[in-house]
Amino acid sequence: MKGIAAAGFVAARAAVAAFCLISTAYCLVAYIPFTYQQVIEFQVVGWTQPFAEMHPWLYLFAMLCGAWTIMGDYRPGRRVVVAGFGLAAAAAGAWLLAQPLLVNLRNEPWVLKWTFVWLLPLAWLALIDFAAAGRRLRWTSADMSEDARLFRASVLTALAVTVVYILAQPIRTRGIAIAAASAGVYAWSALLHVVFFLAVFGVLCSIRGVALLFKRPALAEFVLVTAAGGLATATVIRQFIFASISFTEPASWWLALALGAAAALTGAGWAVRLADPSVPVESGIELALRPLDVLRGAPGWIRGIGLVGWAGLTAWLAGAAAVMDWNFLFQKLVVLTMWALGFALMAGLLRRGKRPLPIRAVAVLLAPAIGVLAIRFGGMEPVGQRWLGMPPEARAAAANRYAAYDVSFRLVYDLLGERPPAPAVDMSGFFALLQNQSNIPRRVVIDPPDVHLAPEPGSFAVRKPHIFFVVIDSLRPDYLSPYNPKVSFTPGIDRFAKESTVFRHAFTHYGATGLAEPSIWTGTMMPHQQYPPGIARMNSLQKLVQAAGYNAFVGVDNILHAIDGPWPGLTELDQGRNAAMYDVCRTLDELGGRVRSRDPSDVRPMFAYTQPQNVHIAAITREGGSVPAGESYPGFYAAYASRVHRSDACFAAFVETLKSAGIYDDSIVILTADHGESMGEDGRWGHAYTLFPEVLQIPMIVHVPLWMAGYAVNPDLVAFNMDLTPSLYYLLGRRPTTNDPLFGRPLFTERLDEVKPYLRDQYVISSSYGPVYAALSGDGRSLYIADATAYVEFAYDVGATPGGQRRQLTDERRASGMKAIRAAILRLAQFARIPVTE
Repeated sequence: MKGIAAAGFVAARAAVAAFCLISTAYCLVAYIPFTYQQVIEFQVVGWTQPFAEMHPWLYLFAMLCGAWTIMGDYRPGRRVVVAGFGLAAAAAGAWLLAQPLLVNLRNEPWVLKWTFVWLLPLAWLALIDFAAAGRRLRWTSADMSEDARLFRASVLTALAVTVVYILAQPIRTRGIAIAAASAGVYAWSALLHVVFFLAVFGVLCSIRGVALLFKRPALAEFVLVTAAGGLATATVIRQFIFASISFTEPASWWLALALGAAAALTGAGWAVRLADPSVPVESGIELALRPLDVLRGAPGWIRGIGLVGWAGLTAWLAGAAAVMDWNFLFQKLVVLTMWALGFALMAGLLRRGKRPLPIRAVAVLLAPAIGVLAIRFGGMEPVGQRWLGMPPEARAAAANRYAAYDVSFRLVYDLLGERPPAPAVDMSGFFALLQNQSNIPRRVVIDPPDVHLAPEPGSFAVRKPHIFFVVIDSLRPDYLSPYNPKVSFTPGIDRFAKESTVFRHAFTHYGATGLAEPSIWTGTMMPHQQYPPGIARMNSLQKLVQAAGYNAFVGVDNILHAIDGPWPGLTELDQGRNAAMYDVCRTLDELGGRVRSRDPSDVRPMFAYTQPQNVHIAAITREGGSVPAGESYPGFYAAYASRVHRSDACFAAFVETLKSAGIYDDSIVILTADHGESMGEDGRWGHAYTLFPEVLQIPMIVHVPLWMAGYAVNPDLVAFNMDLTPSLYYLLGRRPTTNDPLFGRPLFTERLDEVKPYLRDQYVISSSYGPVYAALSGDGRSLYIADATAYVEFAYDVGATPGGQRRQLTDERRASGMKAIRAAILRLAQFARIPVTE
């Protein structure tokens, strides 16, 4: 198959593969509780809803594309399998039109079965490919000269990858200045890349050696490479993708193997279709790489240009995948994809050698030996110092810093680089506890308690203030002038802060919205399940607002919809809008209109809550990271800073509306965030799974009425956004009596010494979406992080510098942090009646 026919075949089959894989991914997202809430309900990924709505029609289009590619295969011996595909596809299409599937999916256990179903068309088409095209191929003995080309392709691809990712750093960091790595680190990167690709070369040579034992070595080589590729794909999916979304149950391996098999069979089917049956197949590896060698048959100079284009695309993707990432997941997948594509292009560009390499006989032993040598390289101190000019400690520190900005190096360094000293204690049981008690599946029944922050029934203060909650999702304190004197673009918030209390050591208990927002409303730590039936019983803020007779105005996003109980008389802000589109200016303008049009005879105080998404990294990415013309923010991430600047102006205008209406001095006005955001610190972007300092630190500025100014407050103590609801209870005359590590504390009290019993030596923090926990100690200055997704630990000093300062983790700090985290998890399990598995 050549020319236009080949291009048409690839395009049609790509449409089928894309449809099947996206359908599988959609069903998996619907199966996992937190991804269902965030991706489908909250629509963080904007195209998911249109895809679900168009799914039956997209299915018909994809199946028509697949049917077109097999029209010529309806011949004796293959008619049943070809006709069967068409009839099954037509019947399934009719059923989907009558009963659309994706738009009706809910977070139910049976949804997982559909992740397997959508892979069937790929396997069926691959079966037809083998039956129709595979039999026409002529398989010969393996070409021994292929080793020379594979060897050179391995080394040259490794060096090309190293150079491309070094040059891509400015794109990757989006203009944020970083310290240049030393020549020694670059040399270390090149060495590890070469070692890794030589290990791949060794595997390929092993496959070629085993294939010689068969009657048709080239065919055996093709089958073995396809199987190895499928197994490698399954491993990557299970270890990288599924681990990153906390899909680690036994079924995850079956789905990973199914996806790996579907990918391998699809690639193999394409390969035999694209092969020229008139040319004998001498190399099964070359045939397996054919779908990736998109320039096969082109003149050498065009292939050279194609390789340059690959380098440019790799560099661009290094930056494009960085901002909207999930704990380096997308970047790692991009790296693996570009490695495979680069190797295929490089191998296709090189000519075969005229004779076998002498290394052919020892390749099986040589490459693995080099890999083992690299793994233990840290112990070879004289060699390390002589080759790279730095001792092991300095080399490891420099490598860790550089790995944050070069994800290709990060991958090979994780595989082959120096390992930190083993902890003095066995971490396996601790990590297992974190995994079992995080992102708990729906099949585990949780019975949330009925939370009461104060005794019931109780009286309220005779005079009730208006309450206005503005929670700007992902807002960082160092982008506000009350926290950072270098900021000049938030004058409105600066004026507001001078009339309010600025909590200078404020944190979130949860590193993402999924549990951070509910914890604000409950005033407690949350069961790590999104969201169990009966969760509304924990909603302390709603209970307070309703019992006090407030006139409530709330932006009811998908999370509040899940945790709120019945709320008669509630007025929804941003009604009819998807929560991902909540805009601070539009919402506060709407709320300001409600204030101005308020009936003077209505004696009910106003309560309002909104969580706009203006500065969320997803919103910035969706808008292309644009910055208004003429605006400049040196030293800051401009796309984020410009949106903070706009939010500042709208918030200031709302404060002026309250003042003009004469209710500002009778109002509690809260400006805070649910969590922070990584914006390039050590190469990190977003928040999702991480608990690094810049994700945990939040702004928290609280204005109270003049007649509440006598309450005592210490803004330099550790505070959490979970403390805001208990504070409202206290200020309204309902004194919280529960003193528990799982509960927040009142920030304002009649006497300062009242808060002392609430202060803890350590505060436990969790990711909303996975088994990542942290212990904050030392008055909020020291942070221990345990990541049971990647099985790593960190220690940080938390200070004024965004991102904090990474420190060496001591056994004492580890033991202390583990003890606090374990105690909090077990206490939460007891409190929320969660089954415990250790």
